[in-house]
Amino acid sequence: MVSNEVFVGANAQVGIAPEVDMFLNAMVRTSDTVLTLHSSASDVYLLVEGLYVGCTIKLTADGSTASPTYYTITANTTTTITVDSTIVPSSGAIDGTILSFGAPCYGPKNGTAGTILSDNWVGLLNTFTPPNVEVEMKQLNLAAAGGRNFDFQYKGAETVSGGSLELSLNNGSWLYYALGKITSLSEDGADTAVAGTNAKNVMAYNTSNKNIVRSIGNNLYPEFAEGANEAAENTVNILPTGTKFTYTFGEADDDVLPSFALDVAYRKGGHSSTTTLDTLTPHENMYSRIFTGCQVNSLTLNFEEGQELTSSVELVTRRAFDAPNGYLPLRGKNTLAATTNTSATEAGLINFSATDADNYPFLFSDGSITLFGQTVARVKSGSITISNNLTPQRFIGNYNRQIVSAHLPAQRTYEISLTMLITDTKLWDELRKDAESTGSLKVEFTKSGGEKISLEFADYLINSVTIPFPEDKGAVEAEVTAQARTLTAASYIGKWAIPTLGGTATGN
Repeated sequence: MVSNEVFVGANAQVGIAPEVDMFLNAMVRTSDTVLTLHSSASDVYLLVEGLYVGCTIKLTADGSTASPTYYTITANTTTTITVDSTIVPSSGAIDGTILSFGAPCYGPKNGTAGTILSDNWVGLLNTFTPPNVEVEMKQLNLAAAGGRNFDFQYKGAETVSGGSLELSLNNGSWLYYALGKITSLSEDGADTAVAGTNAKNVMAYNTSNKNIVRSIGNNLYPEFAEGANEAAENTVNILPTGTKFTYTFGEADDDVLPSFALDVAYRKGGHSSTTTLDTLTPHENMYSRIFTGCQVNSLTLNFEEGQELTSSVELVTRRAFDAPNGYLPLRGKNTLAATTNTSATEAGLINFSATDADNYPFLFSDGSITLFGQTVARVKSGSITISNNLTPQRFIGNYNRQIVSAHLPAQRTYEISLTMLITDTKLWDELRKDAESTGSLKVEFTKSGGEKISLEFADYLINSVTIPFPEDKGAVEAEVTAQARTLTAASYIGKWAIPTLGGTATGN
């Protein structure tokens, strides 16, 4: 270890971990407020110590259909969970479900340490701005002499802000996080049953609940709940390489949007992706943080002539968690090897493909736009922005000043901006109308092999049309802005597996 060696960007890495409802079967109550994982569970996975503080867990007697009781997690070790009040029931095995917000899905244990399923490829990332921790400072003058300096200061609540990703878009998964629901899902692969395949680090398809789950070494992560869901484990099939999914997205109007965690690691030279976090104070071989409860505040799709489709993702984040000693970021995976479905050894990041064409972005040249129900051929550039207007909230009893209790969505808005050559006065006429425009406003982008992203709006108003006078005697361009009130359709067809494990096709 060289203590004066600096961290450099060549060894930096970021991955996405899904946040889902995680079922914990037949836990043992070891005190009034402490639950211990069942031995059959801790043989397969361990929890990342301290990661689930502030999350909500619901409990019932093992196998019971009675109404659950809800608690806030105040501490967790690799095998235990401590809650904020006396656990009911007081005896017998207890089933628990950690609710999704702020709860990255656990992965297979790494020795005596827990992992999370953060070995999901981010995509063609151009720029990543990690969320920033801002600490409220409290400085006071006390009723005592001592000069003009403050007499006392302390730290207040932490706020995590400012996270964003700029990507060349090669998949439609961000529409799910921005809109909130997968209303339907199908796939075209020739599935094979999980049992006996020794499948490693792959996605599988739950033919019962119609969602995508994770299979690693014949174990599902997270484990399925009892009853009908447990029976559904027998209908989980391994997806073959090249499987194409058809997603239909819908608008979530409840108080929780889908969330995810960002696993960010900076390593020094000589430390590979399989190096765990050292036990030194301070850490020297790695700087590792997990940003939990990330939700999409706004998503902007940008398209410009001759360029690829890009997206700007603005985030709100619940917590910046410092990884504990022995933690293995991204489960030790990188993009140098694409994962396969039947290999006896684990490979690279989920959704990174050995086929280069699968990783290519959507291109402007393969897009089309329909305006007022008619295809428009002379659009030069444009953007579509979906805004959720999320507001961070803190409630009493979240047991950590580093944690935001919730992000509550407010008014959803859609804004469409286009720069185009004009052939008539239609745009100007629509601007001057009193009523909403009729006919659909539809944007589509396609890739080879039938992959497609599609958004369609109705009930929209043209609220700005700027027509400059051309100085070079060339074509007259118009800059158009529209506000849509209704999303009539949103879909993605492609090979990107959106991990919805633990939930159903209707979202969280």
